Formats: sequence, structure tokens, C-alpha cells
Amino acid sequence: MLDLFKKDEINSLKAKILELEEKNNKLILQVEKKGDKTKKTVAARQEVDTELNEAKQQIRSLEDELAKLKTETKGELNFRFSENFSKNRLDDILFLLDSMQSKTATLITIYLAKDETPAIIPPDIATRINSSELALIEKIDSYTGKVIFYDTDRIIKLVMLPVFPILLSKYSLERRFDIETLKNSLKMDKTLVINAHAGETFIGMVEDDIFVEHEVVRSSVMGKHSKGGWSQKRFQSLVEEDVRHHADKVRIALDTLIGKHRDIECIIAGGEGKLVRMMLEGYDYPLIMKSMDPVSTKNAEQVLREAMAVRVYGI
Repeated sequence: MLDLFKKDEINSLKAKILELEEKNNKLILQVEKKGDKTKKTVAARQEVDTELNEAKQQIRSLEDELAKLKTETKGELNFRFSENFSKNRLDDILFLLDSMQSKTATLITIYLAKDETPAIIPPDIATRINSSELALIEKIDSYTGKVIFYDTDRIIKLVMLPVFPILLSKYSLERRFDIETLKNSLKMDKTLVINAHAGETFIGMVEDDIFVEHEVVRSSVMGKHSKGGWSQKRFQSLVEEDVRHHADKVRIALDTLIGKHRDIECIIAGGEGKLVRMMLEGYDYPLIMKSMDPVSTKNAEQVLREAMAVRVYGI
């Protein structure tokens, strides 16, 4: 059953997509008009192409998020809610869970390592969880593992996907939830954050929950092929050349940043996966991929909130 939160979030995403598509269509008309005067308006054409490319990237990101939300609201993934929690909001929820205490051992805490499934949960705990809810938990995709808080009276039923990987599975059935393990897992001394998009990439070093250093690397990446322009093959070659140039430019900035912060524990990266791999070729730090929107309309604090967000499911 589709809950009110999902309806509001999906409607919001649809509205953003319609707004960006309208902007996209206007930019296409500008490109077509300026196409007749290409030699005289090269700079203007490049500017419009860049804006068009950014708009299309935002549309793709929003469409991906919308598709994910729709999938999660179908019968096969029938969650009460699924939402990204900022660090401050997560702290509030953990404080609430930590304050709970039952008269008898009814509070289940499960930490599933990133490569484990609910099948490894000991029978004396697994049998206390509804089988359909266990199946639902198993369907959640996660590269960092899962943390499950479950009350056998079925009042509290939450699944959290931590920012950093859970390396060791553990389980408990007690009068209180085991919150400390999750709190400790959220602490990292130094984390490199990369939000990679063709033409505009954010890089920054996080320490003690703030960016101690960050920058946005920008370069010109040509927009998509349009009728009347170069041949598709020639155009694609030029685009790939621009993307490689952008990746090389980011690598120079990364070399400088990592040179000053060699004690990095891991890298959180989002945006375009292929571009991330190009930028990080030769580096051997643990990599965590997350969904991140283009940088254009964000500041460093917003990027940090997105990178450190924890996905929370109500089952």
C-alpha cells in the first residue's frame, strides 16, 4: 500500500522532472536557433550545450530515484517507508531507540555484514521475526550491510543501511537494542568524498564530520549530438575526449589532496560510475558507491549530508 510519504516524494520528483524537461526543451530550441550562427556564437553555443547537458543529467538522476521509489512501493517491496536520514536525524532516532527498554528480552538487534543474508541469523532469533518480513529484508540491496532493530511485539521494525561497511555479523535478543555498534561504525577518521559528473566534479576530505578541505573541478564537456551537427561517431569521439580531459583534470586535484591526507580510511563516491573509476585508477582505498545528484545547485554542506546519509526502511 502506497503511504502518504511515498505519494508526496513521488509527486515532488515528478514535478521536478517536468520542470527540468520544460527547461530542457527550451535549451534545445536555443541550440537549434544558435546552430544557424555557429561560427559567430561558439562561446554561447558551448554555454547552452553545458546547461542542456546538466539539465539532462538531473532528469536522469531524478528518473532513477523515481523508479527506485516506485519499485519499493510495489507489493514485492512493501515497506511502510524508505527514506534517507541525515546524520542529525539519525542521531535523534538512535537516541530514541537507545532510551527504550522492555520488561523481558523482546528487542532484537541484528548486524548483517555486507556479504551476508538473513539466512545466517540463528534460529532462536530468526523464528521470532515474521517470515514475510525476513524475505522483505533480504530483498533490500546494500553494499555496506544491514542493521535491523526489531521488537517481537512488532512495534519497532527498522532496517538501516550504514554509511560504512559492517565487517562482522552479530545478533542479540535483549531488553535493550544494541545501538553502540552502529554509532561506532559511523565514525571514520578521514574519508574522501567524490561527486563525479562530466564537466563538474566535487572532491573533499571529511574529518570529524566536516570538510577540512574541498573544491569543485570544472571543465567544458560538449552536449549531446543534435541534428545538423557533426556525425554521431565524430561527435561521440569529441565528447569522450572532453570526459577524459575532465577526469585527468580531477586526478591532478586528487593527487594534491590525497598527497596531504594519506591516512584516508575510505572513499565515498557518487555520480557517474565510469567517471569515478577513471578518476580513481591506481588508487587502492576501500570504495563505497552512493547515489548523488549533480553538484551545480549544492554547497559543501549539502554534499556532505548526501554522502553521509543513512537509508532507513520501515517494515
